[in-house]
Parts: sequence; C-alpha cells; structure tokens
Amino acid sequence: MAILLLICGAVAITAVTFAFSRAEHPWLSAVRSAVTGIGALFFINITSSATGCYIAVNSRTVFISTVLSLPGVLALLVMKIIFNY
Repeated sequence: MAILLLICGAVAITAVTFAFSRAEHPWLSAVRSAVTGIGALFFINITSSATGCYIAVNSRTVFISTVLSLPGVLALLVMKIIFNY
C-alpha cells in the first residue's frame, strides 16, 4: 500500500511540474498555486467552528496544499469527511 501511495505521489508531482513548465511564467504560476492551496487550507480551518471539519496543519498537509493546491486541499477534505482521517 505504501508503494502505491508513493507512486501516486510521484505521478502527481510530475504532472504538476509538467503543467508549470508549460506555463508562460512558471515561477509565478507555482507561487499563485501555492498561495491558493495554503489559503484554502487556512479558510477551511478558520470556518471549522461553523462547519465542524478541521484539517490538522502539519508537514504533510502543508506539502499537499502547497504542491497540489486547491485539488489537494479538496482531496484532504474528502478524506477527512469520508474516512475521518
């Protein structure tokens, strides 16, 4: 199972890197994506008192939200809701 997760992570990072390399301004696109992901994670944690859903802030969740941006945060949210992870 751990090997499968590592393979999925490597594929995701490769896809993100490829997408940023195709952009006109790759560094600016990467920074915008990272800010969007961190902002979404912050927003979910700020509204946790109203929604009851909180995503712990640790090195893994910050890495996922920074590299995968909004889709990564949504994946964390789905895992939290469905699997109570």
